[in-house]
Amino acid sequence: MDNGGRQKFWEQLLKTRDNTPQTMQDLCAALPYPSKLCRFRPVSESTLKQLQDNKLYFSSAYFYDDPFDTYIHIDIEGIKKLHSFINDNLDKDDSQILNYFKFLEPITRINAEALIKRLKDNPLDMSRLEEALKNIRTIIQKNLFSICFCENTLNETLWLKYANNYKGFALVYNMNDEETFLCGKEEICKKCRQAYEKPTAYPVYYSQEEYNATLFAIVCLLWAEQNSGNMNLSPEFLKLSYQAVMWEAERISLIKKKCHEYDEEWRMIRPSMMPERTYIKMKPKKVILGLRMPEYERRLVVSAAKVAGIEEIEELYINDKDKLDTKKRREK
Repeated sequence: MDNGGRQKFWEQLLKTRDNTPQTMQDLCAALPYPSKLCRFRPVSESTLKQLQDNKLYFSSAYFYDDPFDTYIHIDIEGIKKLHSFINDNLDKDDSQILNYFKFLEPITRINAEALIKRLKDNPLDMSRLEEALKNIRTIIQKNLFSICFCENTLNETLWLKYANNYKGFALVYNMNDEETFLCGKEEICKKCRQAYEKPTAYPVYYSQEEYNATLFAIVCLLWAEQNSGNMNLSPEFLKLSYQAVMWEAERISLIKKKCHEYDEEWRMIRPSMMPERTYIKMKPKKVILGLRMPEYERRLVVSAAKVAGIEEIEELYINDKDKLDTKKRREK
């Protein structure tokens, strides 16, 4: 998928506000699903074990190499203006402010007059709110997990960045084959929520624009206060807040700066936000060995692939047209 196709999907994602059948149909129409996805890996004890077990671990966005990955852009200046507007009008006999808080009564379950008195007696500290919003940004980054893929098995940038300068390997998954997906097929899966929340892969959109996720940050801050016992939000408010930020986690996860566009990334986002690192099980169709991989490490990767039941082993090489290519590995 080129960036034009990625932009088309991104624009449809921006319009997506619910998960009704029609909405999902429109979103899928803007998402030509890839027939294959690949993942680039260095050779290590951990990656060999994951290959052998057909496991893919989700990674926290907080530890990605790009500090702006899954970064919530917050309109602090806009919040300050709203804060000033409310403060400037609290001491006035302003029916607009009173009507505004009366409108919120059914979902906040707080009497409008009582809320105005509370705000007068305990003015909101803007500096503390700003600090809390920035802190919630970090919390969200730490709790949003995903797995990164690419359609292009010959992506030179990723062979350099994530396959240890061509010394690693690539795993290629057939996304049209139901046998690729192993979650939910074992007895142990009955106890695993991951088996029932099958994640979907989406294309990353590369742009210099910033996605304004202020509402998401505020809602997540309110949820955190609710969970800590500092607030008692009504069920109606919780329901409306959830609906208001539906698909926000996907939006902040699927836009990256233009300088990363050569990664040609697809991202599988974990449905649940939680700090624990989890995994899914997917069986690769084949393994591609890196151009500069030492022979003893090739044997280790081939051995792990065979344990995993992967029969297709290919090698990366430079063909007669001076281009990267792959060929079947000969047994030695």
